Amino acid sequence: MSSHLVPPNPVGAGGADREKVSGSRPSDGCQSIARAESELEALIRERVANVFSTRQLSCAESVLSVLNRGFGGALSDALAVRLASGFSEGLGRSGCLCGALSGAVMALGLFLGRDGPGIGGGRPVKEAVTGLRREFRSVYKSTCCRILTKNHADGRRANRLDCTQISGETARMAARIMLAYRPALIAQVDLDYLSRRDSATGAGLKILLGTLQRNGH
Repeated sequence: MSSHLVPPNPVGAGGADREKVSGSRPSDGCQSIARAESELEALIRERVANVFSTRQLSCAESVLSVLNRGFGGALSDALAVRLASGFSEGLGRSGCLCGALSGAVMALGLFLGRDGPGIGGGRPVKEAVTGLRREFRSVYKSTCCRILTKNHADGRRANRLDCTQISGETARMAARIMLAYRPALIAQVDLDYLSRRDSATGAGLKILLGTLQRNGH
């Protein structure tokens, strides 16, 4: 996979001259951007799945934390986890709105929402959230944690793998929507962080260290 996710300069910023020399078509730049965005979405999906499957963070925490840090958001790692912690397992284990979807909505607010009182400014994030919810329902048929995690029709029990897939894919959906509204975000992506994959042992050490720190050791 290419490690260069920042799109080339557009035509009009030196791009037109390069096209004359190289003979490339105007559509080549669009294809490069599309490939870069597709690669980035895959990185985000895989990073969220890794953080969740290794039990470092919950569904909502994983989605908000990875999107925040991956796109250079304004939240510290600790604050992102705190904000999302109550939304996991369907709003505090109540089985209501899917935690992964809640985390994605918070991420859309972080990057697309308005930043203070006043008329206007809220339309983009509302449109983005509506689109995310519509896409989520089209794939999973429900936004309810209780329904998404119930036993399968063939008798298989719902397990952590189901939530791992849902969390990763929901983050990917949100990332695609964010880039559609703010394409320039791709230039501030933290590739090193998104490309990282924690082993079970490494994750276990992080969990142990975090537990000791919270208990004052």
